[in-house]
Amino acid sequence: MSQLLLSALSVVCPNCDGFNPPRSATCVLCGQALGEAPVAKAPVARPAATGRPPPAVTPQGGRPAAVASFPGPRGSEPVGPPTTPPPPSAIPPGMRPSARTPPPTAAAGLMVERPANTRPPAAPPAGNAPPSLAPRAAPQGPANTRPPPPVPDAAMPGRTGSSVPAVAAPRPPPAASRFGLAVIAGSTRGQRYKLPVTGCVVGRQRGAILFPDDGFVSPLHATFLVKDGALFVRDENSASGVFVTVAGTEAITARTHFSAGQRLFRFTGRLEPVAPVAGRPIVYGAPVPLGQAVYGVEEVIMGGRGGRAVVTAAPLLTLGQAHCDLSFPGDEGLAGRHCELSPTPTGALLRDLSGGLGTYVRIPPGEERPLRPGDRVRLGQHVLQVETLA
Repeated sequence: MSQLLLSALSVVCPNCDGFNPPRSATCVLCGQALGEAPVAKAPVARPAATGRPPPAVTPQGGRPAAVASFPGPRGSEPVGPPTTPPPPSAIPPGMRPSARTPPPTAAAGLMVERPANTRPPAAPPAGNAPPSLAPRAAPQGPANTRPPPPVPDAAMPGRTGSSVPAVAAPRPPPAASRFGLAVIAGSTRGQRYKLPVTGCVVGRQRGAILFPDDGFVSPLHATFLVKDGALFVRDENSASGVFVTVAGTEAITARTHFSAGQRLFRFTGRLEPVAPVAGRPIVYGAPVPLGQAVYGVEEVIMGGRGGRAVVTAAPLLTLGQAHCDLSFPGDEGLAGRHCELSPTPTGALLRDLSGGLGTYVRIPPGEERPLRPGDRVRLGQHVLQVETLA
């Protein structure tokens, strides 16, 4: 062998199989004298005779494999140059022995180690590496028995403060109540409606029940409410008002509006005489009846103007088609004697005498009026009748 190769090969101790720098005299691990271990030439090498494998060769760019020099037969002279170790400065930096060399195994006489100062190249990210260069998956260890971390409420759909939008579930149709409305007069006569348990809104433009061709119906006219198993109606400040039929007799106050047939009337209330002013003339007029109330009823024409009126001190004031204090012969919606009023200290009593045609009284705006099956409600030119559904 050449002197350059001998200066690069490590010496294996025959006692502990440890690696020693080239041409070492003693083992740096156990102190065993190595003596002069001549390296035989290729034809004289003894690895096969001793049963040891030939020296291993490291991959390109790595540290050369350790090769031991075996002593020859007894009495033979060492072959090759003396094994005096060269100074460390004469050894190339890549071939110097490493202090971190792991201890050799007793089962093998030769050992290939990784270069001391060389780290394995870092694997490129799996997302940017081609499929052939992607790092292999690590071997699976024991199964992870830890429970998964709890999911915060903010990540759960439908929880308070959730950042995940909850999926809106389809709303079921509202349950129906036991009340219904049937249109018995107007352009939609014959139409029937089943009221939900939450009630409904009626109007010309807004609501569940619409009368778009009735000019006397406000955009939002009235609301039907269902409370505790009972039905109510409320006027939503409509222009023409909400009228409900009189069941027998109804107490009314001054300025109350009521309807009979296609006519609208206003109860004036009790008329008190004007007290004379001292020093001023007294206006002529009929004498005031002693002990009797003077009251009156006037017709309201479209637009809110006043029409025909009657003032009386009689105990009864009648309205109808003929032979009444206030008669309208051409109105087929009126009965012969449709209704009458009798004065009271606080107003008057309105009594229905129409025989089923109906006398309607206007409810105050915002007031909830209870309804019973058979009652009728007038909204503009439409009349709705309350029904009980099976």
